[in-house]
Amino acid sequence: MWTELSDEQYFNEHSSYLSSTDIRRLLRSPAHYKNPTILETPALAFGALVHAFVLEPHAAEARYRPRADVDGRTKEGKATREWEANLSANQGVKFVSRSDYDAAVNIAAAVRSHLGATELLSNGFAEVAGILADYQGVNVRIKPDFRTSTAIVDLKTTQDARSDAFTRSILNYGYDVQAALYVDVAAAIDGMKRDFYWVAVEKDAPYAVAVYKASDEMLQRGREQYTRAIELYKECAALDLWPAYSQQVTTIELPGWAK
Repeated sequence: MWTELSDEQYFNEHSSYLSSTDIRRLLRSPAHYKNPTILETPALAFGALVHAFVLEPHAAEARYRPRADVDGRTKEGKATREWEANLSANQGVKFVSRSDYDAAVNIAAAVRSHLGATELLSNGFAEVAGILADYQGVNVRIKPDFRTSTAIVDLKTTQDARSDAFTRSILNYGYDVQAALYVDVAAAIDGMKRDFYWVAVEKDAPYAVAVYKASDEMLQRGREQYTRAIELYKECAALDLWPAYSQQVTTIELPGWAK
């Protein structure tokens, strides 16, 4: 089913459901899935800020504000910081640096000025969770950045949005696994066949934007990998055994590119 869930509900109330992040951890090793390292890094925080301004701009304007440029050691500065803290505690406002705030606003403007991105990010639903029981024998959850009746769109901030560089990012970070899982689970929920697109936007000025569609070959590669991860998960769960890497000594070969 498709359902409106806050991030807290999505991650806490459905933590037993496999997500694309869980599956990518499983592909590294079952131990990495079972004992994840979860860090709130500046890069992740900035990504969340950008997503808010691109996908839900009106809510973002109420949720985020730039932190005042004051000296917290002065009387006026201390008063300003106290006011910010009260606003955060009572109204849930998040204060971010002026540079991050301005960058997010400019990135959102760059995305909205891109014809392909604007077309894809229209007439749909942002950040709606998909919850599905018994998909290939496991419970799964997805939360597409944006969904229409014909497309699933994922927004990615990146250092380099050129096709060759972004393709490396897709393969390095398992974006193809996420893409395949999202389109397949969405189809299982509502029966609609969708294409998958990435809106890639660079983090630094001029905030260049590129839009890429996942090919059938790329989706098939991701599908094979997430299916393998699901089978691995079921085996590990049945044995309650979550190994990391091989226990044996392995010979490491010189890769082709180094030769």
